[in-house]
Amino acid sequence: MTAALIIAAGRTAGRTEFQPEREVGALTAVQRIALLFQQAGIRRIVVVSGEDGGQTEKLVSRMNLVFLRSAGEMLDSVKAGLKYLQGKCSRALITHVDVPLFSLKTVQALLEEEDCPVCVPAYQGKEGHPLLLRAEGFEAVLGYTGEGGLNAALKKSGLTRKVVEVPDEGVLTELPSDAAYQTLLAGHDLTTLRPALRVQLMKERPFYGPGTQQLLQLVDETGSLLDACRHMGISYSKGRKMIAGLEEEMGFAALESRQGGRDGGFSTLTAEARALMRRYSAFCEEAGQCVQRLFERHFPKEENDG
Repeated sequence: MTAALIIAAGRTAGRTEFQPEREVGALTAVQRIALLFQQAGIRRIVVVSGEDGGQTEKLVSRMNLVFLRSAGEMLDSVKAGLKYLQGKCSRALITHVDVPLFSLKTVQALLEEEDCPVCVPAYQGKEGHPLLLRAEGFEAVLGYTGEGGLNAALKKSGLTRKVVEVPDEGVLTELPSDAAYQTLLAGHDLTTLRPALRVQLMKERPFYGPGTQQLLQLVDETGSLLDACRHMGISYSKGRKMIAGLEEEMGFAALESRQGGRDGGFSTLTAEARALMRRYSAFCEEAGQCVQRLFERHFPKEENDG
């Protein structure tokens, strides 16, 4: 599985603070990048913000992202993200929020490089973002203690690096002019017509959807409802309410918890909760395929292009 890592915090030489809240069309920079990754089919997306990153998390709330906080250099933020993703994916796309206009075709071109340890896009010979790093290379970056940031860590690692030339000026951090910026924005993938599907389960009221699914997944990974809530950027009371609503409507316990101890207790999913997650995930995948077929039937591409 491919994951994505969006860096929204961390000092680098010659750079001011990142601007996740920067307006790029009708979206903020962090929203635009997250949506494009989701359009590419990437479901595990991690955003690393500063220690006061609550505002960044609010910008992309309800998008089913994972939130981490980090202080220090940009490389520290990258390390925080890679440490979290270890064992959860086979490779990761890495970018920072000040490069919000790379294209879907660029992401797809990188994803096609299945066996490449490090893959970097370039426009007219100038390397940009996002880069693709296979999981085997995570440890090399995590163990790097020198200067020079992520590029220096990758060079020191000895991992094979492949540069993929793409016809996409959006991979570059600094855009050359306002005119070029407006041209990229006008033709960006997120300006095209497409369907959006959000599946919820309900009886008299909705009680299960992408948010509750993600909460259960994070509890399963962390063993803690509190940590799961932190990664989602929600309060513990809200998370507890989501679990209680699920349990009331479905009539079974979703979590088995052990209280106390040095680590403050531990939570695991019940068999019923795991079965619900599997069924919901399979249903969403088939429903998405059906919606896409219907969309293509009722909104032919040639009409959309016109």
